[in-house]
Amino acid sequence: MQSITRMKNILHKIILLQVVLFLSVIAFGQQLKPGFDKDEYREMMLVSAKTSALDSNYYNSFPNPTNYKLQYRSLSIGLDNLWEMWTDDAGKAVISIRGTTEKAESWLANFYAAMVPAKGELKLSNNDIFSYQLATNPKAAVHVGWLLSTAYLSKEILPRINELYQNGTKEFLIIGHSQGGAIAFLMTSYLYNLQQLNQLPKDIRFKTYCSAAPKPGNLYYAYEYEAMTQGGWAFNVVNAADWVPEMPISIQTLKDFNNVNPFTNAKLLIKKQKFPANLVLKHIYNQLDKPTKKAQRNYEKYLGNLASKIIKQNLKEFTPPLYYSSNHYVRTGATIVLIPDDDYYKHYPDDPSKLFPHHFHTPYLYLLDKLTNVTVSNNVASLIYTPSEAEIKKAKSNITTIIPKRVFIHSMIGVQVPELSALNTELQNSGFMKLDNVYFSRGGGFYTIFSKLRLATLFNYCTYSADKTEGSKTNSLRGTTVGTSLGIVVLNTPKFQLIPFGGAVYSWFGVRLSKNNSTNQTFNNYLTGGLNQQHIGTQGFVGNVGVHFASTPFTNNNILKNLNIGMRSGYYIPFDKTTKWKTNNIELQGGPKINSQGFYCNFIIGLAL
Repeated sequence: MQSITRMKNILHKIILLQVVLFLSVIAFGQQLKPGFDKDEYREMMLVSAKTSALDSNYYNSFPNPTNYKLQYRSLSIGLDNLWEMWTDDAGKAVISIRGTTEKAESWLANFYAAMVPAKGELKLSNNDIFSYQLATNPKAAVHVGWLLSTAYLSKEILPRINELYQNGTKEFLIIGHSQGGAIAFLMTSYLYNLQQLNQLPKDIRFKTYCSAAPKPGNLYYAYEYEAMTQGGWAFNVVNAADWVPEMPISIQTLKDFNNVNPFTNAKLLIKKQKFPANLVLKHIYNQLDKPTKKAQRNYEKYLGNLASKIIKQNLKEFTPPLYYSSNHYVRTGATIVLIPDDDYYKHYPDDPSKLFPHHFHTPYLYLLDKLTNVTVSNNVASLIYTPSEAEIKKAKSNITTIIPKRVFIHSMIGVQVPELSALNTELQNSGFMKLDNVYFSRGGGFYTIFSKLRLATLFNYCTYSADKTEGSKTNSLRGTTVGTSLGIVVLNTPKFQLIPFGGAVYSWFGVRLSKNNSTNQTFNNYLTGGLNQQHIGTQGFVGNVGVHFASTPFTNNNILKNLNIGMRSGYYIPFDKTTKWKTNNIELQGGPKINSQGFYCNFIIGLAL
């Protein structure tokens, strides 16, 4: 009986041991799971912070990862690129890729932003060619600077993966923050494609976290990356206040669409239209198509050809590849968005003096804790995005206000400064009194703004006059202009208008002179007094150039909302270099050259209709 009991105890222990071993094998073999795991991402961020730290202060500001220990740290290679290998006790490894450093060559990797095909070769040196396949679609293209970094890093990473695989490690996490995240995109694609090409064991499982990463390639690269990692095996984590994930600047041209698209036969369809509709449509098509193509060529010129020359100063034997004519960078991967709120901006305010207030590991970890709390409490309302004051101001400035045609009537007063020096010389030499240099002017008019055309017409009537007596000498003059000018609307908001203008107006100028103004003579004697009185004048079209600035400052006041005030200043330019003088409708020969209108500056006040 005792022997039977002993046998049962032994059997129970054997079964218990087998269960423990079985569960251990299961636990060991199923460490990585698909889906976004906040605790897993936090652990990866702590690893990344250690990898990315450029000084001891940054390094020590983060706790050590809970489960992972550093096994290998590379030297700086390529464009100041660096990576680390971390492992845990459960058979997982982490490939951690450093982001941008303070060195110029590291920033060059970012600015070398032309695109290259996602499948091809990079000639790193005369004896070193990097063959790569990140996507199979010939339209897929990626950032050449980060591809170059991927090429150098892969030469170290692949042997380490194979070494760990030989020792039983089949699960790898890939983490990169900032530039490291961009490289992590391309490294993930490279490793997946090596598996498809049977150059890397297919039973290796990769899971990727690209954190604060800029956009790595175009739409067709993004499609393939998302297809190969779908099911929860890769995530792109962004802070909605961080500008780095918005880079590089994206330019979409008509060439960036799929083969079948609305623009494929646009030129042929336009050509079939009747005249003049075909010319109008062709002009519109070119206005939409040419600017984006020109912008793309400029980006390739400066961020491709020019940047490659600087790259070669650091990598002497590097041969720049042929570029893919596109700059249509898009956000890639399953995206986890970390939403800032009011509390976040209290800790991390928008600060124009700081380039990266929202980019480093700390603000990301802060928002990750918020995301964790939201998930636990199901407090969906706290996911609502809270913009900063700077964002609100910027958004308002980007809104184009559509303003209909606007008409303003006005009166004006100001000063007129005609150029009469040559005439004054003649008058003084002949015994007449000199004319003044500055006069009070007044007038009125109206102007109309055509908002869609960004043009304005300005009708103006202005006159100045004066009477002057010194002893027995008098003079009386009057200058008048009337006409319409055409303006270009530089600023047109509900409150302000700024309009530089130019045009032609008609000018009259006349002066009545006397050098014997005796108070004892009769009226008839004065009128028939011969040379003691003169009246001369000139008239004709003159040019008018100037600037009009006006404001409707009280738009929120029901009584004063239509009040319009401003300034209009300009200069009249005679079309004829000579001045044609007349007296009593009789043309005079010769005479001094003057500008009877000259410079003017008027204060305007009126109403918006």
